[in-house]
Amino acid sequence: MFKVLIVDDEIYAVMGIRSGVNWERLQVSEVYEAYNMREALKVFEQTSIDVMICDIEMPKGTGIELLEKVNEISSETETIFLTAHSAFNFMKRAIQLDGFDYLLKPIEFDALEDTIHRALESILQERELYKLREQYKPYYEMWRKQKPLITDKFWNDLFSGRIVCSPNNIEGILEKHQLSGLEQFVFLPVLVSVESWLREFNTRDEEIIEYAIRKGAAEVLLPNGRGEVIQTKQGVNIVIIMGDQEEMNDLSELPTRCEKYIQSCLEYFDCNISCYIGRNVSLYEIADVCKQLLEIEYNNVNRSNQVYTLASYCNPSIQSMIPRISTWTILLEQGKLEELQEEIRSRVSEIGQFERLSMAELEGFRNEFMQMAHYVLHKNGLNAVELLKGQDGLLLNDQPRSLLQLEEEALQVAGIIHDELHQNHSVIRRIQYYITEHLNEPITREQLASYVHLNPAYLSRLFKRELGESITDYILNTRMSLAKDLIMSSTLPISDIAKTLGYYNFSYFSKMFRKVYDVSPQQLRQQSADGRTEREAL
Repeated sequence: MFKVLIVDDEIYAVMGIRSGVNWERLQVSEVYEAYNMREALKVFEQTSIDVMICDIEMPKGTGIELLEKVNEISSETETIFLTAHSAFNFMKRAIQLDGFDYLLKPIEFDALEDTIHRALESILQERELYKLREQYKPYYEMWRKQKPLITDKFWNDLFSGRIVCSPNNIEGILEKHQLSGLEQFVFLPVLVSVESWLREFNTRDEEIIEYAIRKGAAEVLLPNGRGEVIQTKQGVNIVIIMGDQEEMNDLSELPTRCEKYIQSCLEYFDCNISCYIGRNVSLYEIADVCKQLLEIEYNNVNRSNQVYTLASYCNPSIQSMIPRISTWTILLEQGKLEELQEEIRSRVSEIGQFERLSMAELEGFRNEFMQMAHYVLHKNGLNAVELLKGQDGLLLNDQPRSLLQLEEEALQVAGIIHDELHQNHSVIRRIQYYITEHLNEPITREQLASYVHLNPAYLSRLFKRELGESITDYILNTRMSLAKDLIMSSTLPISDIAKTLGYYNFSYFSKMFRKVYDVSPQQLRQQSADGRTEREAL
C-alpha cells in the first residue's frame, strides 16, 4: 500500500483532489494534507511519502523550493506538480529536479489518477530492482575480490584447445597446474546458459548476477561440493561434476536438481536459463563434450527454462560430427580464419591416414563442411551461389576428385566466407544496424537474437566480447548519444526528442540521460546555448 501527500495553499483544491481520486483503486492507504512548505516537511519528518501532489505557486515557499528539500530527505518520492500557468522557468526547474510530471489546473481527475498510477508503477519497478540488488549484494564483494580469479586457467586452456591432454603428457600438465591426481576422476560437464533477463540490467549488474548464478550452481548441482563451476573467457558458464566411477554412475537425480535450479534462478535472479547435461567422460574427452553442448545451445533458438541431455539429443554418429561443425562455425563467426584453416588441414590429414582412402571419405568431409558453410551463409542472409561461384562452377558443389583439391577448395571457401562476414556483414554489425533503425521502438535481446537466428545467450556473449558492453547498455548509450546530438544541435523541444527515441515518460528519459551523461537534458541544452553565445561574442 502507498502513501500520498497533497500540498496546496488552497483548501478547496486539496479537498477536491482528496474526494475526486479513487485512492482505493490505486492501492493508496493514507492521504496526507499540507497547506505550505513547512507543513509538508513536517509530514516527511513523521512518515515516508511515495507520491507528493504539489502546487507550484505557493506564497510560503514554492513547490520547486519544496522539491529541492524533499530530494535531500526522501529521494524515492515521486512528485506531480499542479499549476495554473504553463510557466516555462518553473517547468524547466521541475524537470531538472526529476519531477515526475505536471498537470495544468483546473485538474481533470481522470488524468490525475492516471498520472498517479504511472508514478506508483515507477516506484514499484524501482523497489523491485532495489530488492533484487539487495538479494545479490552479498555476492558483490565476493565478485569484486575474485573477479580476476573466476576463470580457472587450466580449464580454459583445456576447453579452448591450448592444451590437449593425453596419457603421455597428463601427469606433467596437472603437476604444472597443481592438480595432480585429477586424471583418476570421471567428469560430467553441465552447460548453464543464461538465455534472457526479465528486466533491464547494466553490464556490471549482469556480471554480478551471473557470478551469483554460478555460486548457486555450485550449491545445487555439485553433489558434496565435488567439482568446479567456471566461466570461460568466452562467457560460457560450465559446471564440472567429478567423482569416481561409482559416484558418477549415481547421478540419476541431476535433471531434477537442474529443474529446481532453473526455477530458483527465475525466482531470485529474474532470468531465464537452460541446463545442458553432458555425459560421463575422462579428462581427455571433456573438451569435445563441452563443444557438443555448445552446439546444442547454439541451435536452441526458441525454448528457455529447459533441461537438455546430450544422450537424448543426438546419436553417436552425429556426436562424432558435432565437435567439428561446432568448432568451424564458431571460428567463422569470430573471424578466426587461421585457426579454421588449421582445423581444415588437420581434418584432411586425418582422412589421408585411412589405409584404404575412398571417395566416400572425401564426400563425407565435403558434406560436413558445406553443411556448416550453408548454415553460416543462410543465417547471415548471404547467397551461397553468388559467393562461392568459381571458374568451374560452385566451389565444393561437385564430388571432389582428390584430397588436395578437397583441401584447397575448403580453404578457399573458408576465406571467402570470412572476408564477407567480417568486412561487410558481421552478425554484430547487423545487430548494430538493426538497433539504429529501431531506436524509437522497444528492443529486446530475444528480438535481436531472432533477427539473426541465434540463441540469445550465445548472441549476448558474442556481442559483449566484440564491443565490451552488454546489449542493454549499448542500446541505452546509442539512444542517449543521438539525444545528446539533437539537444545540442537543434531547437526541437526536448520532450519531442524523447518521444522520437521511444520515451513517452519524460521523467524516465531525463533519468536515463542523467545516468549516461551525469547532467540533465535541460542543463546540457543550456550549456550548449551558453557556449554558442560566448563564441558569437568573440
